[in-house]
Amino acid sequence: MAGFDGERYLRLLGERWVKRGGAARRPPRSPVLAAAAAALVAVDAITLAAGQDVVADYDLSHGRPAREPVSGKTGSAAGIGEFRVVPCARVIDQPQARLTLHYVAFTSHATTIRADLRLAEPPPRHEPLPAWVRQLTVTGSRGTTADAVFAGGGRIGSPVWSGEYEIRPPLPADTERIELLGERVDLTAQPTAIQTWTEPLPAQDPAVRHVWERVATLNDFHDPHLAFEATIAALVAAGALPAGAPVIDSARAALTILRPRNADPAAPPRDPVVPPRDLAEPWRSLLARWRQTGGPARTIAVGAVTHVFDGVTAAVIALESDDQHFGIKVELAPGVRTGLPYADLPDQGHLTWWAADDLGNYYLGEQGSWTPGAERSYGGIGFWPALDRRATRIDLMPTAATARAVIRVPCASTSHA
Repeated sequence: MAGFDGERYLRLLGERWVKRGGAARRPPRSPVLAAAAAALVAVDAITLAAGQDVVADYDLSHGRPAREPVSGKTGSAAGIGEFRVVPCARVIDQPQARLTLHYVAFTSHATTIRADLRLAEPPPRHEPLPAWVRQLTVTGSRGTTADAVFAGGGRIGSPVWSGEYEIRPPLPADTERIELLGERVDLTAQPTAIQTWTEPLPAQDPAVRHVWERVATLNDFHDPHLAFEATIAALVAAGALPAGAPVIDSARAALTILRPRNADPAAPPRDPVVPPRDLAEPWRSLLARWRQTGGPARTIAVGAVTHVFDGVTAAVIALESDDQHFGIKVELAPGVRTGLPYADLPDQGHLTWWAADDLGNYYLGEQGSWTPGAERSYGGIGFWPALDRRATRIDLMPTAATARAVIRVPCASTSHA
């Protein structure tokens, strides 16, 4: 990369996009400049601070934000803190509904009850759930009384709703029981035994690793094909990747399967997916089943916290599977993002979420509803394709730059309708 000026390359790219009207004027933002900058940072062709300066200069959607000094680190982990998940397969029948409780989760910021509601009659199309369903009163074992507010949803015309009750204020993590709707629920059960460990990633060329991380960034807020081509162009220009490198065609073919142009990414494939023959795992297995449906309906209380990997600690609250996909609720300390950036170039590190079952199938995760933060972030990660019904365990693998954690979850039971 001798003689290559990364900052000049990015500024020329920014000027071209401004002239073409493709700069970040309004959502959805152009991913080109941020993708190129992230690629150059990954192969040490520009510093993170210099890349941030250029991206900020050409982000015309808002004023230039103040930026804290870049440390080059994810940050000092404050730790997950209070964390406990209690399975409680409990059914509470009421005259107008049946309430099924799956687990109670205690974290440092909230106490939640995962629940399904089956109403005697579906609610009117444009009216909310009955008031007694939307907000309950919960009493903890120490006599503390709090409100439990429901957040969730269901299909129009269906009497079945799924979601969570958030207890406000939160209850202590050592709460031994709760009372609601006139019934007592003991919180003494333990989640199924979960194995966790961390492991280093095998050595890989940083340019090749970054290309596949770009493909694995399932982000619907931008054109992933633009981001991919900008990534390749930047790496080739910097001399980090030969123009004819086999990884380019393989990765481009994989992206076409994951994110077809001008197609609904959630739509089932019309024809069987045939991945390129030269693809290695995990990509070949993932693409062969991509968008496959038919997953089991399961809710599994996990309650596992990983050891630190690349400065990050992950806590998985629960796993839920349905016909289309499966997802997890997770907390991270310190806060990191999922996938590569699409509009800015933040100081935070990032994770790629993989999963693998005991049948040799791989799954790729995408960030869903999310609460970001510097010291802590939390929310949902959705995995595709659907979980294979024959699988008896699933390994969740949040993957950072040099290491990953593995959370092994038995998944052959705890079904619900």
